[in-house]
Amino acid sequence: MKSIAIYRDDGLGDTLFTIPTLKILSSIFDGKIYYLNNFSNFVGNLFCNGEVILQSIDSYRETDLVIFLGPWGKIRNFKHFKKIINFPSKYKIISSYSSKLISKMYKFLFSKNFFYQKYFFIDFENIFEGHDILNTFNFILHSFLLVNNDIYEKMRVFKDEIFNFYDYRIFADFQEKERKKIVLHWTYKSFDLGAKLEHYETLINYLQKFGDVLVVFGPYEKKYMDIDIGNVRKVFIENIMDYVELCLESFMLVGFDTGPVHLASFFNVPVVISIFPDQGFDYRVKRWAPFSNVSKIFLLKYSQLKDIEKLIIGI
Repeated sequence: MKSIAIYRDDGLGDTLFTIPTLKILSSIFDGKIYYLNNFSNFVGNLFCNGEVILQSIDSYRETDLVIFLGPWGKIRNFKHFKKIINFPSKYKIISSYSSKLISKMYKFLFSKNFFYQKYFFIDFENIFEGHDILNTFNFILHSFLLVNNDIYEKMRVFKDEIFNFYDYRIFADFQEKERKKIVLHWTYKSFDLGAKLEHYETLINYLQKFGDVLVVFGPYEKKYMDIDIGNVRKVFIENIMDYVELCLESFMLVGFDTGPVHLASFFNVPVVISIFPDQGFDYRVKRWAPFSNVSKIFLLKYSQLKDIEKLIIGI
């Protein structure tokens, strides 16, 4: 086996959760590893020595094995389906975990060799053990059990160490700075999930007791920058690497459970506070929560914002 392609069309958190497995795989596999992802430029900055080749799905080339991590339950993924089934490769390994109905559909098609290629279907749910850092490793490990026992045996010895690879310090060219900033990330998704302007105002009032607060707006949040939220500094950040630099200068980041919070924990911001809705998301917290071997991470519901002052004092 000379080349492997791994495809995951998902958010920044899921991209970060895949990085430890890519790092391990690059250390034991002599061939080329292609990673097809929305955050290719960012991942390329991590794998700066060419361990992993970043490509968009449109520039994909033939390889021996393609592993699709999904998720297939999102509508945007269907536009890639025709491209994916036509990828020239000896083996294709498919996962689906966002929709039971979609899982059954794919399983039926591939079990009938509908596309006349060598497909394996793995139900992602069946390999869950805990956090998605480990789940992703397990899925890719199980993929090699199906097609290449040699790589499987080399890879499985790293299972107990997988979380040690979730740390930016094993990558080059990132310089940690004096950490002074308190960052509050303004997340557009939070309003879809029940957050209100009052939640942000409450957070700002509490956080300003502990230092200078910087409210950060990303590309999708730019329209909110004109909202009056009191005497607080605002900044617009469009480039993800600029956000990395901000993380390396911060001692606390507060935000909703989205990519920037995961990025903060990956880059070891000392205190990371993730806010999530009271209803509907509880089941996701353990599996997709921010993770770090270094940062102190706290998970708070919207209704617990009044407790944030006591929480910070107790740190």
